[in-house]
Amino acid sequence: MVACVTFETSKVVEPALYYEINKAHIIHYVKDPTSESGMIYDSFCQRVCELLRTESPREVEVVIHNERVSDFSVMLRTVLSIIQSENADGEGCEIYVNVSAGSPEYSSAATVASMMVPGTIPFSVGTQEYTVPTERIKDVYFVDGEPVGLTKSTYPPRTMPIYNISIPEEHLVRGLRILHERNSSKSSVTSGRMVQALKEAGLWYRDTESGDPDRKSTQRQTEAVYYQRDFITKWVKNGWIRKDDLRNKYVLTDDGINVVNTFYLD
Repeated sequence: MVACVTFETSKVVEPALYYEINKAHIIHYVKDPTSESGMIYDSFCQRVCELLRTESPREVEVVIHNERVSDFSVMLRTVLSIIQSENADGEGCEIYVNVSAGSPEYSSAATVASMMVPGTIPFSVGTQEYTVPTERIKDVYFVDGEPVGLTKSTYPPRTMPIYNISIPEEHLVRGLRILHERNSSKSSVTSGRMVQALKEAGLWYRDTESGDPDRKSTQRQTEAVYYQRDFITKWVKNGWIRKDDLRNKYVLTDDGINVVNTFYLD
């Protein structure tokens, strides 16, 4: 598991116990361990490490990364480096990335890094109970009777670097949704039926129409080849569909369902 520790313990430890991890990469930052703020930050990190070692039913190896958690680029580089190093042995271990705890820069970078490396499992964890009871919120988060929050003042804004992540091609997503809808309604998903549905939706860009009745069979074979090449092969490559051998047809994976539920919903 990859996680960042600033002022949280439960948000890091409880998911680690839930997933029964055997190795934890803990990212945190202490500029001066001898300063008061440095000792406070370090106490949270040390407590997390202690709980991971004592509460887990299995032995947990803990690796500490002292990196600037307020720098998006540093966090992206750090998380990517950890994921790639764990994948380097080729054993395909499960790598969970906690995007809920830590700095906002870490959370953003960890989410992006997880999507850059196939097989990585990002997760979030919600708060069930806070350490500050409701009756003490005004004492902690109000100043002179006005709501302020944990932050009293800020530094000037810093723009984040931009990394281009392409949105999936529209015709592939809309075509995938047609496949999913036909599967859900138990309609036929043979190549012929799918090609017809794609044509009706305006998603078929091949000029395969033939006015000659004697060539209809050849046309169907040609369209089946193009359907395989233009849609099936690309859906499989993207990890959006898998072959259901029992029913002898393609069905959407969890990634495929996420794609059709996210993009081009108009």
